[in-house]
Amino acid sequence: MYVCICRGITDKQLINSIDEGATTMKALSTKHGIGSQCGKCCQCAKKILNQTLIKQAQQQPMVA
Repeated sequence: MYVCICRGITDKQLINSIDEGATTMKALSTKHGIGSQCGKCCQCAKKILNQTLIKQAQQQPMVA
């Protein structure tokens, strides 16, 4: 699905960037330009960022 219509950025592109190490909205904005035009995509992008980071944290093995 398109998250940012202004830049043509999809949720898959954001998730790939997060999987590659982006952990902040600033990092996503720097790479993709998220929020640099009208800003309507910011809430959706932040939700995707948070959900993906939570999913990554849950998949990491517990260290005793």
